[in-house]
Amino acid sequence: MGFVKEFFIGPDQVRAFADLVGDHNPVHLDAEFARTTKYGGPICHGMLVASFISGCLVEALGQGTVYVEQSVRFRRPVPVGSRIRVLLGEPEAAPKGQSLLTTVIEVQQGEIWKKVLEGQATVISGGGVGEGAESPPLNPG
Repeated sequence: MGFVKEFFIGPDQVRAFADLVGDHNPVHLDAEFARTTKYGGPICHGMLVASFISGCLVEALGQGTVYVEQSVRFRRPVPVGSRIRVLLGEPEAAPKGQSLLTTVIEVQQGEIWKKVLEGQATVISGGGVGEGAESPPLNPG
């Protein structure tokens, strides 16, 4: 992968996201309730986890980078209070001045990182990467 950046997702971020989008499912916010589920405790909203890709795309490709499309496959939940890392593949030129990048998010479990999300982003980069242009290398974070 060409770009890597780590984040921590704690209860404050989960609560703020729930309030922002109106998703107050107790599996995310109520530790007592969440302990009774198959997850054994509160888990982060999947779209909260996925949203960390957006800022990484701008950091990796430059100001003005715009999302066109994002495929996402959630592979496992992320417990509240986890460290995650976003990994972006090298951009590949696509039609219409767009670029395609592999997107992966992993969660740290002890010394091991486990994949929680995989997909592909289609963007129009701030650096003008796309058809007929060389894709700039990403700086690992």
